[in-house]
Order: sequence, then C-alpha cells, then structure tokens
Amino acid sequence: MIRSNDRQDDPLRKEKMCPVMVAFEYSSFDQAIGIAQQNLELEGKGHSCAIHSTNDRHIERAGLQLPVSRLVVNEPCSLTAGGSLQNGFAPTTTLGCGSWGNNSISENLDYKHLINIDRIGYARKNKPVPTDQEIWAAA
Repeated sequence: MIRSNDRQDDPLRKEKMCPVMVAFEYSSFDQAIGIAQQNLELEGKGHSCAIHSTNDRHIERAGLQLPVSRLVVNEPCSLTAGGSLQNGFAPTTTLGCGSWGNNSISENLDYKHLINIDRIGYARKNKPVPTDQEIWAAA
C-alpha cells in the first residue's frame, strides 16, 4: 500500500488496471469527499466510486456530491460496479459515465440500450399548463 495524498500528478491517483491499492489519509468526512472529488476530476468523472460505511448520512452525501454514475456501498467496487445480485446494477462490462465522462448513458449498458422502442404521444386535451412560477418554484 502506498500513501499518496498531496501530489496531483501522481500516476497512482489514476485508474489502475492491475491489483494495486492506494490509500489516502483523511481526518474528516469532508476531507475524504474532497480527496475523492480531486481524483475523479483528474480521471474518472462519471464512472464509479465505493464507500464502506454504515453511516447513512455519509453514504447519501457521497452519492449527492461525487460526480459518479454508480456508488457501490459496502462491496468491492471493481467486482460489483459492473452489476451484482446484491446491488441491482445491470450486469455488464460496459459502464456508462454520463455527461460527466462524455457518454450518452449514465448506467450500466444492457440489452435495453441496444433495442429500438417506438413511442406514440397524443396531445392531452384540457391538460392544465403550469405557470412560470410553478415551473421554476424552489423545491
């Protein structure tokens, strides 16, 4: 295991296609999120991230703050981001990274992305049109 906290140019911050693990020390969850964001900005926006935690607030924050299409919780990311029976992600070897990674999909590629679906849309009569205030109201 190699510690590599501060060097943005460290090649170990990038995607690794071999069994190498890099650990980063942090003293707060905010700092941990910051480290993950830095790594994703360097290489990997839209891809996947894993969190090993039982703290639901931390898990939700990671899901909301990290620019990833998949947040794997308490599972090995390299083995389950491509789908598993436990997490419900579609089994695949092709992981979409959404607009973060310049992809057209932000989920695991599966059969539904490879078929054409026809849709017919009829105009609904008497459908109320919302006002601008209703459309742009803060939630």
